[in-house]
Amino acid sequence: MVRYGRLLIWVMTLVMASTAAGCAKPGIDTPRPPLNLPVADDSVTAVVAALSALDVSSAPLDSSSVLAQDDVAQIVSGMDGYLPRVTAGPLVYAKDQPEATLTLTYTWAFPGGDWTYQAPVRIVHSQGWKLAWSPSVIHPALDATNRLVHTRTPAKRAGITGNNGVALVEEHTVVRVGIDKTLIGADQWDASARALAGVVGVNADAFAKQVVASGPRAFVVAITMRQGQVPAAVASVKGAAGVEAKAMLPLSNDFADELIGVVGEATTEIIKASQGQVVAGDQVGLTGLQRRHDAQLRGTPGDRVTIVARRAPSAAPASSSPTPSTAATGASSSVPPTGSRPSTASASARPASPQASVTPVVTFSTNPVPGTPLQISLDLDRQLKAEQVMATVPGAAAVAMVRPSDGAVLAVANSPGSAGQPDANFGSYAPGSTFKIATTLALLRKGYTPDSTVNCTATTTVNGWPFKNYSDFPSSRVGRIALKDAVAASCNTAFINEYGTISGDDLVAAAGSLGVGVDYDAQAPAFYGQVPKPDSDVKKAQEFIGQGGVLASPLAMAGLAASVASGHTVVPWLVASAKPVSTAAPLTAAEAEQLRTVMSYTVQAGSGRVLSSVAVGAKTGTAEYGTGTSLPTHAWMICYTAHDLAVAVWVKDGQSGSGTAGPLIVSVLS
Repeated sequence: MVRYGRLLIWVMTLVMASTAAGCAKPGIDTPRPPLNLPVADDSVTAVVAALSALDVSSAPLDSSSVLAQDDVAQIVSGMDGYLPRVTAGPLVYAKDQPEATLTLTYTWAFPGGDWTYQAPVRIVHSQGWKLAWSPSVIHPALDATNRLVHTRTPAKRAGITGNNGVALVEEHTVVRVGIDKTLIGADQWDASARALAGVVGVNADAFAKQVVASGPRAFVVAITMRQGQVPAAVASVKGAAGVEAKAMLPLSNDFADELIGVVGEATTEIIKASQGQVVAGDQVGLTGLQRRHDAQLRGTPGDRVTIVARRAPSAAPASSSPTPSTAATGASSSVPPTGSRPSTASASARPASPQASVTPVVTFSTNPVPGTPLQISLDLDRQLKAEQVMATVPGAAAVAMVRPSDGAVLAVANSPGSAGQPDANFGSYAPGSTFKIATTLALLRKGYTPDSTVNCTATTTVNGWPFKNYSDFPSSRVGRIALKDAVAASCNTAFINEYGTISGDDLVAAAGSLGVGVDYDAQAPAFYGQVPKPDSDVKKAQEFIGQGGVLASPLAMAGLAASVASGHTVVPWLVASAKPVSTAAPLTAAEAEQLRTVMSYTVQAGSGRVLSSVAVGAKTGTAEYGTGTSLPTHAWMICYTAHDLAVAVWVKDGQSGSGTAGPLIVSVLS
């Protein structure tokens, strides 16, 4: 009896569990296929994947997958290669028929905004669940006579403004100069291309190859030039032509070009990285600020999707995959036409009527949004003056100017010898004795004062490594002298002899308090210097005098001078919306006052006397570089003025800071 009771309880438990598993929650009907057919889940998943890829060649269809894929190719041939994101909604099975209704949601992600819509489709069971194909599967308004075309309206690119809102980059009229192949015969294409290349200064071989390879009616651009700068000789080249256009350009071809950068046609790499935001033919920033802030400056293009007629049939077979189109009217030049077909899958093999005509209907549209201007700190007059001075330097040289009161970068200019490198704001060079201001701050934090005595010996050694002063160091300065005299005379040994007083961390912290050696994101090309913690006493001694592992740009060293002038840590900024905030230990007003005493004394009685007419405080520097017994030197000079300016000049191969860099500062500030 006991055994029977246990058996009955076990059976009842199984029945209850089975019933619970087979029932949905109260009030909700679980969809089940009719006629005891299996569920269609796997087929739905395959259909969604196929439509998301716009490739139904292997999808479960109730008709020819070849003809269906031909349909898809024609439908999206004008969609510029965009792919939709497709998701499946409710699946509703018929009660007594082997079919179901499925709602698909399409989302096309365009730069101007997502285009989302729903398309109801039929799923039928015939040796498995299959999609009942028709063009309306892609969009409810589609049939065998029409297709989709995407067109793009570029947004107006914004300009760049500088100090006090002065326009530095604005819209100008330009001329696209090239060869119009319709104006000359095929036998003249190569010669004309080479002749034009010679006139406008582009690579003749590359341009001639491009011209010959282009279509017979193509206009092939060689160069885009400012209006009024097109050489008169262009008119004498057969087939040459110019097309006016608008472009955002700086005031002149070389105005702050290494910093501001250039705009040009999007490269393959930029297009790929944009994830659909940039397409072939778009004008984008290629370098500098134009590249870094391209998304802000270029704005958002407008997008439009139009339902247009399919083209008349031809003998050429249709493409089997979507091909981008650049046609604004809906005609695709890349997919051969096959004409219209009846909308039912069973009749899709019949020839279409060439009489079909469809009035274009816009089914989705967004307006372009102009770019937002970029505000930067450059001062027009200061920048022009800096460029004028740098243009006179035969070798590589650079200047940076910072406003101490707020850290604004007013000018960054490079000489022609820099060969397009942004040395002023992104150069990476040993700053030499100009860095002794940071070493001096580290000593001040150990209790030294400008009048503290230090030992300026003729030579010194650290762990067997010899050090000396520069070759023409005055012998009258050798001996025990005040710290301010060691700075003014730039005595290397006086600082190196203190290497045991300051730790590597002390030196790194002092440099950081002057804005040097800490990496900040200025949203612009900017190198704030490098001050690594030295791994040996010899390396620390080298870093005391701005060599070893210490590196800086003129921008960073102008920021150092600006910190001293302002009395607080200054991190120079270029972009108004991205002013870096110092993360270093702050420079105190008392420390800055002592550093000003040292730097002003350098102008009064030391190597900075060359700037006595224009600056209040200064420091010179040279830094050896390269290998060998007789090393060349970089020449440096930094200063600040009574008129809220701080300047740094670097010259690649200079004899001395005062003799090489100093006169350039005088010219910049005159």
